[in-house]
Amino acid sequence: MEKQITVMSKTAFAKMVERAYTTPPLLQGNKGTLASVITSHFAQMSLQNNVWKRDTFRALLLQLHAEGCFTLLKNPGFIAVLANISAFGNKTVRDIQGWKKETAVPEAQLASLIRYSFAKYPVPEFLEHVFNTDKKVHMYWYIQLGRGDSVLALSGFPVSYTSSMAHWFRLTPPTYTVPQAIRRAQALGYGATTERAEVIAWSVLANGFENEVFWAKVVQFVAKVKEEVSLDKLQVVLEHLEALRVQQPDINMKGRTWDALLRQAEMWKAEMVKRNDAAGYMQWKPAEITDFYKAEGNVVYRTVQLTSSEALYEEGYEMNHCIAEFTDDCALGEAAIFSLRAYNSNATDTDFRRILTIEVCLKTNDILEAKGKYNEMPTQEEDKLVKEWAAKEKLTFSCEYYDGFYEPPTEEVREEQYTVTINGWCIALGAIIVLLIRGCVA
Repeated sequence: MEKQITVMSKTAFAKMVERAYTTPPLLQGNKGTLASVITSHFAQMSLQNNVWKRDTFRALLLQLHAEGCFTLLKNPGFIAVLANISAFGNKTVRDIQGWKKETAVPEAQLASLIRYSFAKYPVPEFLEHVFNTDKKVHMYWYIQLGRGDSVLALSGFPVSYTSSMAHWFRLTPPTYTVPQAIRRAQALGYGATTERAEVIAWSVLANGFENEVFWAKVVQFVAKVKEEVSLDKLQVVLEHLEALRVQQPDINMKGRTWDALLRQAEMWKAEMVKRNDAAGYMQWKPAEITDFYKAEGNVVYRTVQLTSSEALYEEGYEMNHCIAEFTDDCALGEAAIFSLRAYNSNATDTDFRRILTIEVCLKTNDILEAKGKYNEMPTQEEDKLVKEWAAKEKLTFSCEYYDGFYEPPTEEVREEQYTVTINGWCIALGAIIVLLIRGCVA
């Protein structure tokens, strides 16, 4: 029988919070109860230093319970957001006890609470999501903007911005992550179109900001290219440039054209594939899992198990993700990789569309993840196909599978007593990541 977290009445909840608040900050484990979740967060807040963290965390918990935010309080992931807010409890601009609930949606409640706590001045909505992460510097940027500081004055900002770039940063759509927002605004400041800036934002340029002197010049170059620049082509060019940069630290972009650079990059990529194939071709025995088959009208959905390093590379290349890195796991019999594809019922086996790449852990028979092109999360329709196949093959789902895919709970929330299963935590944590990607926080 599954363990459950129980949220108690107002008086009992207040007593529980007070006990957790006064408990010495010793190492605490999560025992599957709301009390243990809250106590473990208090345990990470010193009694001697930065006492405002504990005081703010207590005030947040009590105010949210008093306002009837029960769905929020039963979610361990949302409680972690409250702990992050509390880390800046000495920088709040309003009294926590003055916050009032205006919506029944927990994500919107968190967004409202963040704005109430830190924003005297407008802050871009996408930055509300940073309190769902472990990036304290990004949280501090929210606080700086909320108190009226300029984007150009943000502490530890990794890119040298112009006033135009700072303007575009503030206008970032809510669905962007912080690194994507930085690259998008940078590209727009260099004169890129909105479409080109979006391609740059979704490329590997948003993976980090090391060697920024060089990569800023690359962003400027790509922003001004007149030819069409698709994401897959840009990724190949960026990989090629990184290889050149490692070999030639003084490399620059002067005198380069997009067409010539793309040709060089594709030739380099083809050569790298040949070298890798020659050096590391591997093949392995397929796992004893039957492929999925389902016909719907003129479309046939099938999974194809990938049983060679060449097949993994081809899948990764076409889907623009890193599944080729799983070669050793598959060869050792630890993982099995499947490609979910859509075929026209009247077409040949070579005429298909790749939908998802699915990883199965053979030790536990868990589906660890299913990712679309560019590591996109499954749609609800695609998720149904995966679950239908899993049911037939008696495959289960790990928490990692829900890292980004979320289905809202259907059970009714009661004011005084309600529960959430430990297995449900995985779904709840997935919802936090969705906020980063899809901008669910209103």
